[in-house]
Amino acid sequence: MNNRVIVRIISINHNNVTAELTQNLGSYITLYDGIRFVGEIGSYVAIDDLNRRIIAEIISVDEKNEMAAEKLNKAESRRYLKINLLGEISNSIFNFGVTKMPPVFSEIKIISESDLRWRLDINEIDITDDSGKTKLTVLPIGSSVMFPEYQVKVKLNEFFGFHFAVFGNTGSGKSNTIANIIQRIFSKKDYSARGAKFIVFDSNGEYEAAFKSVNKINSQINARFLSTSYDAENRLTIPVWALSVDDWAILLHASEKTQVPIISRVLDMIKVFDSPADDDTAKKVRNHIVASVIKDVLSSSENPTTQNAKILMILNKFHTEEIKLETVIPANREADVNNAGGRNATPVQLSIATALSLAYAKMYAPVSLMEYCDGFILSNINDLIENKPTVPYSLKRFTEAVEFAVLYEGSISSSRIYEYTSTLVTRLKHLSESEQGSFFDKTEFTTIEDYIKSIIGESQLLNIDISSLDDTATEVVTKVFCKMLFDYMRSLKPRNAMPVNLILEEAHRFVRSDMDYGVLGYNIFERIAKEGRKFGLLMGISSQRPSELSKTVVSQCSNFIIHKIQNPDDIQYISRMVPYVNQGIVDRITYLRRGHALVFGTAINLPTLTAFDKSNPTPNSGNSNIVEKWYL
Repeated sequence: MNNRVIVRIISINHNNVTAELTQNLGSYITLYDGIRFVGEIGSYVAIDDLNRRIIAEIISVDEKNEMAAEKLNKAESRRYLKINLLGEISNSIFNFGVTKMPPVFSEIKIISESDLRWRLDINEIDITDDSGKTKLTVLPIGSSVMFPEYQVKVKLNEFFGFHFAVFGNTGSGKSNTIANIIQRIFSKKDYSARGAKFIVFDSNGEYEAAFKSVNKINSQINARFLSTSYDAENRLTIPVWALSVDDWAILLHASEKTQVPIISRVLDMIKVFDSPADDDTAKKVRNHIVASVIKDVLSSSENPTTQNAKILMILNKFHTEEIKLETVIPANREADVNNAGGRNATPVQLSIATALSLAYAKMYAPVSLMEYCDGFILSNINDLIENKPTVPYSLKRFTEAVEFAVLYEGSISSSRIYEYTSTLVTRLKHLSESEQGSFFDKTEFTTIEDYIKSIIGESQLLNIDISSLDDTATEVVTKVFCKMLFDYMRSLKPRNAMPVNLILEEAHRFVRSDMDYGVLGYNIFERIAKEGRKFGLLMGISSQRPSELSKTVVSQCSNFIIHKIQNPDDIQYISRMVPYVNQGIVDRITYLRRGHALVFGTAINLPTLTAFDKSNPTPNSGNSNIVEKWYL
């Protein structure tokens, strides 16, 4: 017998029902494909109604003793089941949610494994060609905990064609789950997944161990490993010129009101000073900026020696064709005669170097130099700077530009700018001299397209180990890389021509709910979550702290794999943010075994408690063997 009536509904409340177990049924029943225990928490049952079958899950069992007078005060035990309604089958298709509640006193039947398989299994059929080779349309990911013989499968298009999330406490099995799924994808040899592109941001440096044998198992698949570590053989570098104002602000902990405007000014300056020599607009802006700074220095109350040193530094690093040390300028004899320091009267013409020269602690011709600079001052400087293209630059060049921008900002606003920006300059110098500073490079590439092509290459699997970076650098690196990747994916023709699955481990470190939208006006991870699918950029986020993640990103995920979670904030967050989750599911995720997870979403017909096989090889994420390490 395929189904067996075990209970009848006695009360209905919102989305769950209470049913009374049939008397004298015992603890289990025998179906033709095995023994099924009655009232087993997490087991599935069915309620037949007109033109539909409701699928439900047992979430609690209660036993009560009642005294019956007609039975001479003999205690009679009754068992009651609370059953949560999951969805319904109509026209052989399962849909989450129910169109209407079942009638009271409806019969509830236990579901056998074969019934579950026949009614709820994915109806996708692998594509087979004339030679017998197959293209997978479904991917087995584990086995059902309730029905160990039942293989849990996900529809490939619905799972990897949308964003997905993997949640769970540390040690619950998240890394093993991700490694196992990716290994399964690339282990298939006939019609190998050669067109796949997986990019894994490995926050803990644990996945190389799991993926290093991919090519040995399947010679058609190539895995590439990059690292941000200083001594890594294959080191990832980020083009420093790809950093936006927001990225620099995060990296340097810049204050919004006083230091962020300086960074914005720096990027504008680099665009004009390093732009092509035949750019007339850039030439005017360059001359204006250099002239403004020189005038400000000469007008300051600093002694001539300090003024001389500053202007020489400026002209050595940011000179123009019209304003450089060799430039010959008209001399104002009368105005400069008092500054000659005992030398002969000022000639008709002199070089800027001569005008800056010192004798007896006095500058030779400051007035002549100021008057020459006056001829380059513009009034519409901001209009001329707008919309200039990015020019590749180095971290050293950026550092020089910051020092120059501080001088320029002081010339047009307040002399207190030096006080406001001192911490910014100090952090930048520390970064440029540190190991992490060497990670940001000018690179040999001059366009984002060339850079991304070189990173992705011909590999199907790219693992980027970012474990050597602190949280600040990690946030900047992932944000900048993802922004460049998103821009590249949007430029591809035809659209969606090369799907890329981006796996973000420990995503709470950078896909946070408190991230500022900043100057760009958007959060790149949220933008990818909302728009990435159209261009073939899909995210898989893995986190042990889902409550710290961006709500927008989580809400855009279509499939979820949830391991054991105990933090109350995370549990409540999941119950609010994740679709298809009810209180019964929320209660269960607090006591899941390691390696077990609830899998649900559009790629699977029914929320299923799944046991994941151990990946082979495993990620380097195991616990320390305390006994072995202690007792030497």
